[in-house]
Amino acid sequence: MSIYILCLTTNGGLPVFTRKKGDCDNLPFSTVASLNGFHMFFKSLGITLEVTHSEDWTYVWRDFHNAVTLIVCARSMTEGVLQTLAEIVFGSISLFVNIDELVDLTLLERMKKEARNYMPVVDAALEACTTRILGFTNCVLSTENQQLGQRLNDFSGLCGSLFCCLVVGNNVTVGTEGWWDLDVIDRELLLLLLNSSSTLQNDIPVYLPKKDATLAYRFVTIPLAPSSVICVICGAAPSFRELRSMAQDAFCSESLLQNMERSLTRSLPEQLEIDQCVLAIIVANLSIKKCILAPNSIQATGGKRTIGGGILRLDLLKKIFDQTVQYNKNISGVHTEDQIRSRCIEPVDQYWCLDYHKCYAHYDTIGNTIFILFMSSVPTPAMRFIAQKLLYSILQDKTISWNGAIKLCRNIICKIFE
Repeated sequence: MSIYILCLTTNGGLPVFTRKKGDCDNLPFSTVASLNGFHMFFKSLGITLEVTHSEDWTYVWRDFHNAVTLIVCARSMTEGVLQTLAEIVFGSISLFVNIDELVDLTLLERMKKEARNYMPVVDAALEACTTRILGFTNCVLSTENQQLGQRLNDFSGLCGSLFCCLVVGNNVTVGTEGWWDLDVIDRELLLLLLNSSSTLQNDIPVYLPKKDATLAYRFVTIPLAPSSVICVICGAAPSFRELRSMAQDAFCSESLLQNMERSLTRSLPEQLEIDQCVLAIIVANLSIKKCILAPNSIQATGGKRTIGGGILRLDLLKKIFDQTVQYNKNISGVHTEDQIRSRCIEPVDQYWCLDYHKCYAHYDTIGNTIFILFMSSVPTPAMRFIAQKLLYSILQDKTISWNGAIKLCRNIICKIFE
């Protein structure tokens, strides 16, 4: 995988920054000028150049507020992921620059001045392309979620903020209703800002580009345990000292957080039994834009834990997920919902049989989906039953918090006994 990100001013084409990720060389100035020149040439003709493809590469051009132009070039990545990456990169700038200042003549100087703040977020976004599902809030589940959710709601009431979440590792464990109502871009930017910070304890003024790009908020992060942080979006009050005291009172039980951190290795409860033919799992809600990306560390060779190939399997499943979601989104964009259903285009179950692996995906009517990567030796007819049984096992425990889980469970139960 190779990615280039080029940021230029829209009117003058002046370079602001260039970033790359993967096994690729630096782009020469002539290439940068050519990529921007194509975009400006078509724009002069009244044509918006948005995307093009070569044999191996995909190129995306995005103008933001007629002030900033982003050019994203990548190999082995879908157009949808690159569009999301462009949104996040521009959002990282908007975290620290008021949207009204984007039309200012001193924009270039301001962007260069704020580079020390937003460039770590841009680098974290590039890193997330290889380790996370971009455009979804990555979560971790455990049997402590319900109790932690109750404590988080208590903390939310004490501090007077609707936007709170508990992050364990780099993933969200529980969040308030207001947190999940935020646009996924805003959520991702805040998590990337936390992950790129040198400390877990922060009190940073930020703008939320999707919620309100002109109003400054406080993004406060308070460490509760070595891998656990509570995140709050609030105004000038209460003070950081008061917030820390409230958080410590609400999450005074260290055993809950310690048990929670044990689930980090696979993002699922320890006691959940996963069939040995399962290699990796993705459970996602396409409406709320949240997901679980979980490897299966127990393989079929006598129940021994294996490390080799785990990253490659996750990467393969992630690519299948990205391509399928993009394909289904394109179908929905061409046809209306009634046309899709009448033509039986809307997928319910999908199968892939590859050289060394098999994959199965299931969708329900409320935006939930599960993707599972199997060993190639598993019988194809058995994949559906194993996957739906696993999904039911994940969702049946009431101590695990997952939006839409009850309706999804009922759908799966009905389908299992069809």
